[in-house]
Amino acid sequence: MDKLTYTIWDARVVGEVETFRVAVSNIREVSLREEIARGERTLELLRPVAVTDDRNAARAMGFEL
Repeated sequence: MDKLTYTIWDARVVGEVETFRVAVSNIREVSLREEIARGERTLELLRPVAVTDDRNAARAMGFEL
């Protein structure tokens, strides 16, 4: 099994100007990108801000998806 890592992304809702941060595990990111591609989530991942293997640190930096 791969080690869990968390990427903190600057993100925004499609069509909105305001950005926010989300924390996504490497495992969850796969399904999140599929949901975005299918239009189930109107979310844009803009740029990665940080990567950590510490879930608590990731949650402190952004909403967990």
